[in-house]
Formats: sequence, C-alpha cells, structure tokens
Amino acid sequence: MKQAFEGLDIVLPVLLIIVCLTLLSLSAQRSYEESTFNSATLQTMGPVSSILGRLANQVEGIWLGYFNLIDVRRENEQLRKVIDRQSRQIVALNEEHLANERLRRLVAFHDQPPGRYLSAKVVGWDPSPWFQSLVVAAGTADGVSLDAPVMTERGVVGRVVELAPHYAKILLLTDSASSVDAFVQRNRVNALLTGRGQKAMTLDYIRKIDDVRPGDLVVTSGLDGIFPSGLPLGSVTVVDKQSLGLFLAAEVSPMVDFDRLEEVLILADRPKAVDWLGLAPDLKAVFEKKKQEGR
Repeated sequence: MKQAFEGLDIVLPVLLIIVCLTLLSLSAQRSYEESTFNSATLQTMGPVSSILGRLANQVEGIWLGYFNLIDVRRENEQLRKVIDRQSRQIVALNEEHLANERLRRLVAFHDQPPGRYLSAKVVGWDPSPWFQSLVVAAGTADGVSLDAPVMTERGVVGRVVELAPHYAKILLLTDSASSVDAFVQRNRVNALLTGRGQKAMTLDYIRKIDDVRPGDLVVTSGLDGIFPSGLPLGSVTVVDKQSLGLFLAAEVSPMVDFDRLEEVLILADRPKAVDWLGLAPDLKAVFEKKKQEGR
C-alpha cells in the first residue's frame, strides 16, 4: 500500500497543473460575460498562474544565465590566450634585451687588442667530466682559425682547437691540456698558467723569491704567440710558499664564469705576433709540446 502512494507527491502536482491549464483554456474559449463558473475558475487559477509565471521567469533566468556563463567562459578562454601570448612576448623581449646588453659589453671590449672580432653563440658543452670545452656557432666559413683566442668582456675563455664550416670547439683555460704564458700584473712576474680541470688553474714555474700574493691579477703576456698581451686570465687565490722544490705553488680562479657563458668573442684576424720564443729554443719546445697535447 505504501508503494502505491510513493509516486503521488510527483504525480498530483503535475495533474493539478494540467487541470488548471485545461480550465484556463476552456475559460478563454467562452464569452467574456460574467458567470459564476468563470469567476470560480479565475479565483482558483489566479494563484496558480502567478506561481507558473514566477516559475517560468526563474527558468528563463536560469536559461539565460547558462548562456551568459558560456559566453563569459569563452571570453575568459580568449583573455587567457591573450595573456599567455603577451607573457611569451615579454619573456622573448627580456631575453632579447639581455642578449643586446651582453653583446654591447662585448662590442665595448673591441677597444682592447687590435684585430677582427666575431661574436659567436655558445651552442653546446663537452659532457665529459675530464675535458673542459664548449662549442660555438662559428667556423671556417666565418673566418675562424685554429688557436684563435676566445674571450668575453671579463677576460680570456680559451682558444679554438677544432673547426668545422659553421662550428668551433673551444678549449677552456681550466682544461688540463690548456697552458698560457702569463704575467702577474702588479710586478710582471712571468709564469705558466695551467688548467687543472673543473674551475681550477695554477701558476707554474714561479720562483720562491718572486713576490706573488692572493688577490694578484694574472694577465696574458703575449709571449706564446696566441693571446694578445694584457688580457685578464684570473686572480691568485692561494700561494703555498712551503711547497717542495724551487717553485711556488699558486692557485688561480678564472675571471670568466664559464657556467654562464652564452656569447663569446673570437679574435679572427689577430696581428702577427713577434716570435719571442724563437729567442729561447728550449722554452719554445715546451710550449709546442703543450699545444700538441691540447689538440
């Protein structure tokens, strides 16, 4: 019995609405003369009509709100796409601005050693932990030659050791095969700057009687026939005067942050260097051996 009345709470309101609508239709088809039937029908249907009108208005409002919500959602998607596009443009403009700043500093460095310079973008690094080198997007087609010095506005990066038409491999100062003839800028003490891997370099062949201190700037001497003189190489960090033998042990930190390199300058047409080593055949043989090891 209970199951028989379970659906009445839904069916009865629907039947009531149908009856009311039928009575309204019949009433509309009669004449407009007053009658007891019409009056009773109007009295009964008035509240129902009011309820139905409000219900229709609510349904209409919900329906319009749904379409408005769809329009708002579509506009939000369009605005989101515009914002994403503008965000990418801002990032691209910032990258271009920073690249221009770096290139401007590189161009300002042209006033140092004479010669023709090429700016080149760093496109790769040697993944091996035993070698310190990078690849740049400039090669023989651009006028790059073997042993060409590579630098930034802060100082020397290294030299070219391998070439392709549009790419070059740069041996960094910190590679164990790298060696550069150098001066301590403060007092012109001559030494050989040698790479030790990672970010380490040492000044070799410094006599113990020479005055070398932490903080001293080390620059190229120009005597090796590769690098022009006076280019910054690094600064002395540690001097061990207790080392055995005739020479001091001095550690040097590079001026260039190799981990942040994005563009470099290559000295393509450097002036012909004076062969100072030709005056010292024994020392020249040492440098030639080092160069062969670097290749």
